[in-house]
Amino acid sequence: MKYLSVLVLAISLLAACSQPEETAQKATVEHRNYVRDQYGETAIQQYLHLKDALVSSRVQEARDAAKLMYMHLDISKHEALIKPLTEIIENADLSLQRERFSTLSIALQQALEANNDEVINAGREPLFIQYCPMAFGNQGATWLSAEGSVMNPYFGDEMLTCGVVRDTL
Repeated sequence: MKYLSVLVLAISLLAACSQPEETAQKATVEHRNYVRDQYGETAIQQYLHLKDALVSSRVQEARDAAKLMYMHLDISKHEALIKPLTEIIENADLSLQRERFSTLSIALQQALEANNDEVINAGREPLFIQYCPMAFGNQGATWLSAEGSVMNPYFGDEMLTCGVVRDTL
């Protein structure tokens, strides 16, 4: 009887200890589903999610969006996009993520302008090319946005609306 009580207690403790991990896994799956539902399944949609995460200074969300964008790309066709994406994925430093996002934005704009890639251009809505002259010590930087209103991914809350719309793709 004593053995049975100890066994029941041990099983109960194991079950209780496993719940937080299951909850964390469930939360991760729910977050991925939210990202997928909100931003869709294309590389462009994940790029826009990455931009929004940087606007809000959400480091982990930026990493997650970069991972999803990476998964949509053919490595052999998108070498210029792969390196900055990999560096965003591997780093939790917001400043570094923003620098690599600038490189990614230039490469993505070039790929879109070439207009020869079904993966990138599939079902794409027009995008706005936006520019902040003050980014990176006044060197300036561009990014792409689905909206005409400027939401700066390089400064976040500090200078949220710093920038102009330069063109449309």
